[in-house]
Parts: sequence; structure tokens; C-alpha cells
Amino acid sequence: MFKKSEGQMTFAELSEQWLRSVSHGIKESTLAHYQYTLNRYLLPVFGQFHLRTLNTQKLEMGILQVISPEDDSHLPLGASSSRECLTILRRICKYAAHLRLMRSVEIIVKLPQIEQNHTKPLSAKEQAALQTFVLQNPTARKVGLLLQMQMGLRIGEVCGLQWGDFDFKGSTLTIRRTVTRIYCGPQKTKLVVQTPKTKSSGREIPIPRELVALLRTLRGRATPCTWFLSGSEAKPVEPRCYRKSIRDYLRRAAVRQVHPHALRHTFATTCLQTGCDIKTLSEILGHADPNITLKRYVHSDMKRKRSELERIFSSVWKKSRKRSELERVFSSVWRKRPASVLGNTL
Repeated sequence: MFKKSEGQMTFAELSEQWLRSVSHGIKESTLAHYQYTLNRYLLPVFGQFHLRTLNTQKLEMGILQVISPEDDSHLPLGASSSRECLTILRRICKYAAHLRLMRSVEIIVKLPQIEQNHTKPLSAKEQAALQTFVLQNPTARKVGLLLQMQMGLRIGEVCGLQWGDFDFKGSTLTIRRTVTRIYCGPQKTKLVVQTPKTKSSGREIPIPRELVALLRTLRGRATPCTWFLSGSEAKPVEPRCYRKSIRDYLRRAAVRQVHPHALRHTFATTCLQTGCDIKTLSEILGHADPNITLKRYVHSDMKRKRSELERIFSSVWKKSRKRSELERVFSSVWRKRPASVLGNTL
């Protein structure tokens, strides 16, 4: 299987072998992400090491150098990127140990802490302003904002829509694909159309009645294979181009600039605050686990927090006031009773 022995093989050669071994069971975008992480972060540190020289201490020191480089090769990594680098390094070492190319190692390092930087969803006023802007002169690109804000689609899913995905008779939308740009070598990327992010991301979503009527008007004579945003059968609009359009639309609608994913956050938060159960919301968003919905996408504003506290503790205060009133009344009665009566009761 291998032309080189354990002593001769380098980490770079091992990484290439590992990539080939996992490439058949993952998406092209995932493989591209692995390649980018290796080329950008791991190989500059570990690439030339022979496997016989790698031990736990050297691997742990190396990954710390990847996370916080002493040179100017890249900026210090955040929590997410650090975890990805460590995970890939562990998987490669486990793969090598499985093939008996090196001893099993356990790499334990302290990673940067995750910063809680929740995206603030659009307010009701901002949502109304954005919807008004869209309806003034609706186009597919503008209506794409409503698909994110009122149906919870990801930007890549909106870019991947074709008119055949809309079922106007059943008033549903089926998410079948997503569009993304992936890494394919130094200074090289390419646009790919692939299946949705996860198995649960491929889903069928009911379309609100008002949106159905608007979409019917927009379709015109477009064929089922026509891309929704581009209006062409040739190719879809890519996410980075659509992000520029979204920034322009937000500016023209006088709505604060937010990342496009904030529209999806807005949808999730609005649904929960108006009583949507978490299981239903999770399925609409395409999450495999409802806990993901609660942890990442649901935000509670001060008005909601105040309302909930008032609802929970108002009854406690009412009972407390009633008790205080009863104590005051009975205390007054006892004070007014004659001493002889009080003596008879003792």
C-alpha cells in the first residue's frame, strides 16, 4: 500500500494519503476545507517532519504554534479555527496509528475560549421597513430577502433555488441544493452546486400565503430549470455576489447593515417569540437537533425578558399582597379586642 516505510514518510505525505482515504465519503466542499486547513495552517508546521520523529510533545508544541504563530504567517486563530486544526491533526494521527505508521498519541492542548458574539436580529420595525422596500418593486433578488427572513433559508440555499423547487399547488418549497465557492489550490477557488449542508437541510417548507401570490407573479414563463435569482438556466448567482446586493438593499431600505445570516436569525427568533414550538422551528430551519436551534439562532430581547418575568412573578406578588392585607386586617382586629376577651382566649 505504501512505498515508504514509517521512518521515511513525512507528515505531508501522510496527509495526502489521508485526504484520499476520506475523499469518497464527504462533500467536495468539505474536502476543499480540509485541504485549505492543511495547506494554510498544519503543513507549514508539521509537513516536513518524518513520522518517526513525531511524538506527543512535538505534536502539542506544534499545534500551539499553529494556533498562536510566533512569525507573521497568519493571525492567531480563534476558537473555531483552532478546534478544526486540532481535530484534523488528531484524525490524521489516528489514521496513521491504525495503519501502524506511528504510535497512538493523545494530543491535549488548551484551546481559545469561544466568544459569545450573538448576531442581533432585526427588530419588528426593521423587518417592516425591509418588507416595504421589497414590495415597492419586487424582483427575485429582493424577494430572496423575504425567503431568508420569513422562511429561514440560508443564503447558499437561496442561490441554489430553481423555479422547479416551488410547488404553487401545494404552497411548498423544497430545498434540494446549495451554492458555495470552495478552495481548490493556492489563489484558486471555484463555484460548486451541491446537495444541502446536511441530510436534515434537504427539506420541504410551507410557503406563507402572501409569498405564494408574489412568487407566482415573479415566475412568469420561467422553466423549472431556471435559476431563481439569476433568471437564467445557464448558471446561478453565487453567494458573494448576492451578499453585495443584500448590502445595497439594506442601505436603500434604511435598515442597519447586518450579515445576511442575521435574516435567518431573525426568522428563528421571531418564530419562537410568537409561540412556535422548538421542534417545528428546528425542522423548518433544517437542523438535525433542536438544541442547535436554541443555542445558535434564538435570541431574546429585553422586551421579551421583561414580559416573561412579569408573567411568572406577577402571581407571586398578588399572593404576597393578599397575605399582607390579611395580616393587616387580623392584626387590627386583635388590637381592638378588649383585654378581658384576650385573657379568656389564653
